[in-house]
Amino acid sequence: MQRVWLQVALAALAGLGSLAICCGAFVAIVALLLSEGELVIIPLYLRTQAVYWVGFVTAVLLAGAGLSLPVLALGARWEDALLKAAVLSTLVLGAFVFFFLLSLDSSYGFMAGAISLMALVGTSVVGSLVAVQEEEGHSVAVRLGRMTVIVAVAIYGASLVAYSLFWLVPGQHLPFFVATYVVAASSWPVLPAIAVVLRSG
Repeated sequence: MQRVWLQVALAALAGLGSLAICCGAFVAIVALLLSEGELVIIPLYLRTQAVYWVGFVTAVLLAGAGLSLPVLALGARWEDALLKAAVLSTLVLGAFVFFFLLSLDSSYGFMAGAISLMALVGTSVVGSLVAVQEEEGHSVAVRLGRMTVIVAVAIYGASLVAYSLFWLVPGQHLPFFVATYVVAASSWPVLPAIAVVLRSG
C-alpha cells in the first residue's frame, strides 16, 4: 500500500512539474508574440527573426518534453511518451494558448474562454489516455479510460461554473478568472494520480 501511495505522489508531482514547465513555455511564447506589437517585452536588439523563431521553437520543444513527464511516471514507453503523448498534447496545448488569448478580448465572448478551458483539461487527458493504452487487458484499459474521461469532464464542469460566475457576477472578475484556470489546471496532477490508484486495483 505504501508503494502505491508513493507512485500516486510521483504521478501527481510529474503532473505539477509538467504544468510548471508548460507555464514557463506559455509565458515565453506570449512574450515573443507581444514583442512584435506595442507591448515591448523583449529588448529591441534581441528582436530579430532568428531569435524570435529560435525562442519559439525552443519553448514548444520544452513544453513537449514537459508534457511527457506524467506519461513516463505512469510507466509508458519512451517512444509512446514522446511520439504520441508529447505531440498530441502539444497540439491541444497550442489550442489552449490560442483560445486563451482570444478570451482576453471580450468581443469573442464566453465561447473562447470555455474552449480554452476544455483544451487545458484536454491536454492532461491525452497523456493519461496514452498511458492507459499500455494496459495489457482490454477491459482494464477501457475502465481506466472511462474513469479518466469522467473525472476530466467533472473538472471541466467545475471550471466552467467558475467561468460562468466570472461573466455573471459584477465586480469580482479577477478572483473568478484565476479560480477558473486553477480548477482546470488541477486536472494535470489529479488525472495521473487517479490513473495510478485505478491501476493498483
